Parts: sequence; structure tokens; C-alpha cells
Amino acid sequence: MSKGLRESFFDEWAAMFSGRFVPYHKLAVLVATIVSFVFSIFFSHDIVFEAPVSVIDLDASRYSTAFIEKLNASPYVSVRDVRHSPANPRELTRGDAVQGVVYLPHGLEESVLRGDKTVNVGFFADDSNTAQNGELYNVLNEVIATVGAEAAVSRAGGVSSLGKNENETAAAMSPLRAVFRYLTNPTGQAATGTVVNFLFFFSMMYQGMTCLMLVGRLRVSHVWETDVLSGSAAALMVRVVPYSLILTAVVGTALAVLVNLGQLRFLGNPFLFLALFFLTGVANGLVAMLLSWRCTNPGGGASFMIWLVPPGFILGGATMAVGFAHPWVRAISEGIPLVHVFAFWRDIGLRGIDFAGMSGAIGGFLFYLLFLAGLVSLRFWHEGRERRKAVKLAWRQLAEVQAEGAGR
Repeated sequence: MSKGLRESFFDEWAAMFSGRFVPYHKLAVLVATIVSFVFSIFFSHDIVFEAPVSVIDLDASRYSTAFIEKLNASPYVSVRDVRHSPANPRELTRGDAVQGVVYLPHGLEESVLRGDKTVNVGFFADDSNTAQNGELYNVLNEVIATVGAEAAVSRAGGVSSLGKNENETAAAMSPLRAVFRYLTNPTGQAATGTVVNFLFFFSMMYQGMTCLMLVGRLRVSHVWETDVLSGSAAALMVRVVPYSLILTAVVGTALAVLVNLGQLRFLGNPFLFLALFFLTGVANGLVAMLLSWRCTNPGGGASFMIWLVPPGFILGGATMAVGFAHPWVRAISEGIPLVHVFAFWRDIGLRGIDFAGMSGAIGGFLFYLLFLAGLVSLRFWHEGRERRKAVKLAWRQLAEVQAEGAGR
């Protein structure tokens, strides 16, 4: 190895460990540890166990009650609530409360016992993430086939009473049939959904990267103590607003192009979504500021990206169903701004939930945003107090030195 090559190698090696550049050695260890160990704990399975569903039971009969009990007792399915009046399936799936809605029509018991026609049992599937519904479809088909076979066998006369025509014969052999309807992606088109997920991910990642380097830039440029700490916490936090405005404008334009020129379906209020998206950008900036608070240079702040955006892409339901993770993991993930972005997108953009339906989620997010602002204010106040102590100590030491000089 020539001298120039050797010097270049060791110079870059020293820069990596110097603390003035991205500490890749730490970052590499963190990535390997998180991927191989932490997520193996977070995701203990690759299917959704006990997938939650709602049931709209318009028949309200003994037969429909027995059907619901059998469905709830089946593996991979958990009946969360039963309604006996018509309801909007999109409203029931908001906030990822349930993965789908089973619809039992009026006259179910009568038609099955009489055996004159096949009854359709509907399932409104929340396919905002298609990975979550595979086992659910299989279980629903199995339950319908089992319950239908039991009705056919128990019907008086058994096989000998098969109908005189083809329709009655089919109804006698298969009294129930599953009919599926996809709520958020009726055409089964997955490309635009993937594009939107990556749009949110990369946009939030680069905005977060910029905000992660903000504190280090202020310190390196000697603005931190002279301008920032002498001002207010609000003046510091408002520094993330320009980046959130640009983020919202760019992402909003990209979504408009996908909706008008592509095949993207947007059912809700775009202004409500963009307003909340702007606030998630502010939250992303505040979290970045908290993570990089002690960084003395921009490179040190950039190394915290692993904690800011990628976990939200994994836990937010973009790459896999939210039901893959444990409930406590989903609760912790609420502290990641990108998780809220995907949640707002599914509720407003895909399910079309209006402001009234979103009021609970919006209130919770605003409380989260205020909590972040409070944390930044506490750190600002604490460092300002430490700075004032250091200034007083310096003045006291200077006064003592001057007194000693005067005494001599």
C-alpha cells in the first residue's frame, strides 16, 4: 500500500472516531443490534393473531348468534363488538380499531333453515395494509363452510330433499357464501400505495435529518449561546417551522399529482390531512431537536436518524400490518411522528373519516405535540440555568483574581 493510500485510510479512520464527523462505528453496531435483536422481540410472529373484527348482525337470531360465537372461537379472529343496526364500515375501522366488518343480513336464519336460496355473508375488509388479512379470509371461509355444511346436514330430509332445480340444489348443499368487499383499495392496485408510503418515509427522513443537524449547526456557528439561549424556548422551536412548511408543500403537491394523474384514491378532506401533516412535521423537528440536543456539530446530530424515522416506517403499518407487533410496542410507537402520519393517512386519505370522527385522534396528537414542546422547554430552561451558573462562576473567579491583584 502506497503512502498516500495509507494516509487517506488512517485519516478517514481517525475522522470517524474524532467526534467531529458521523460516528459510523456506533451507527453500524446500533443498526445490527436493532435489526437482529430488538425487532425479533417486537415482532414475535408474522401473522396477525386474534385479528379484531366487528359484526353487523341485522338478523339478530339464534342462528346468527351461534355463527358469531363460532367465528369468535376460531383461531386468528376476535369479535370486538356486535351491532344490530346498519353502520358505516369505514367508521368502524378508523384508527385501526378492527381489520374488517362481518355483515349478516336480515332473514339469515329463515333462509338457511328453509334452504331455498344461498345467503351471502359479507365481509368489508380494511385493506389499507393487505398483509394483515390473509389468515382472516381463510378463517372466515372455513367458518362459513362449516356452519353451512352443518345446516345442510341437519335440515330435515338430508340429501334426499335436494331441490328440484339447480338453484335449490346449490342452496341446499351450500346455504352460505362469503362475499368480500375491499374498503380502501377496491381495484387491488398496490403501486400507488407503495409510492405514497415511500413518499412519506423519504420526505420525513430528510426533513428529520435537517432538523437533527440544526442544534449542532447553531453551536458550531457560535449562535447557540449568544442568540438562542438569550432568547426564549418558543423562538428556538419555531426554527423547525420553515422545514415543516416546505415538507407539507412538497408532499401535498406530490399527492395532488398522484390523485389527478395517477390512480390514487383520496376520500377525505385534503386540507385536514395537510394541516395534520404539517403538525407531524413540527413534531418530527422537535423530536430531532431533543435527540441531538447535546451534539456539538451537525454530523453528530445526523447519526441519530436511526432513532427518528426508520422505526416509524416499520411500526407505522407501511411495511407490515400493525397487528404484527405486541400491543405494548404499538403504544410505544405513538411517540414516533411518522407513525401518526401513516395513521392519519389511513383514516383521512383512505377511509375518508371527517373532522368529527377524527376529533379523538386529533386531540391525542395535539396533547403529544404539547408534551414535546414541554420537553424542549425544560431542556432549554435547564441549559440556560447551567449557562447562567457558569457565567456567575466566571465573574466570581474574575473578581477574586482582580482582588488578589489589587492586594499585591
